[in-house]
Amino acid sequence: MDLKVIKPADGSRAVVAEHESILIGQPPEVLKGLLLNKISRFDTLVLCDTHEKDGSLLNNLEFPLYFFLFVAKGLEQGRLLNLVGEADNIFRALRLLRLTLLGPIKAELDHWGTAEHLKNEWLQAAEYLALKDKNNKIKDVESFFNIIPFDNDTAQTTHFEINHLGLDSYNLLYDNGPSVEINLQEDTDINPPYAMQADFIPRDLVKLGLEILGSASGFTANEPCTGLALC
Repeated sequence: MDLKVIKPADGSRAVVAEHESILIGQPPEVLKGLLLNKISRFDTLVLCDTHEKDGSLLNNLEFPLYFFLFVAKGLEQGRLLNLVGEADNIFRALRLLRLTLLGPIKAELDHWGTAEHLKNEWLQAAEYLALKDKNNKIKDVESFFNIIPFDNDTAQTTHFEINHLGLDSYNLLYDNGPSVEINLQEDTDINPPYAMQADFIPRDLVKLGLEILGSASGFTANEPCTGLALC
C-alpha cells in the first residue's frame, strides 16, 4: 500500500499506513489539523530536533497524549504510545510533561523554598487529580509510552523503520515496503491549522477586566477556542 502524508499543521507531518500512523512534530493545535483531516488515531510520536520555531514550541506532548488516551481509546485498550526521538529530547519532553500533568514533586517544591502549607496543598491536589492504576497508585508519565530512542540514527516501531537523516529530516520505511522522506525544515513559519482573523487577536490589553482570547464557543477544529485573560 502507498503511504499517505498529511500536513495537519505547520511544523508537523502525519504518515498514515494500514496498521500504524505516525505524527512527526507536535506544534500547538496540531490536533485540530488531524481532526480536520479526519485522522482519528495515531500510534507513534516522533520528536523533531528543533524545539521552537517562530515563537511556537514544536514538542507539545500534553494534548496529543490526552487525545491518544481518551479519544483514540489508548487507555481503555491498554495500548502504549510510541515515543521516538533523540534520548535527550525524550528526557526533556517527558520532564516537561510530568510537570504539566502531575505537577512538581516534593523535592522540587523544597528546592524552590515553597511555604509548607502551600506545598502540602499542591501535593494533595496533584495526587487527587492524577491518573491511577487499578491499585490506586499514581501512574508515572513514562508508563503511558513505549520509549524508543534513536540508536545510530535508526528507530524501529511495530511496522516502521525510522531513519534520522539530518536536522528535522527522516525516512520512514513501512514493513520493508514503501518508504517516504519527511523534511520539516520546509516549514519556516508556524501557523495554526485554521485561518486567523484580525479580530481574534487582542490589541492593547485593558488595565482591569477580562480579555477574550479567540472567538469560538468551546472546542472546534476550524477556529481558535475561547480563552479568558484576567488583566
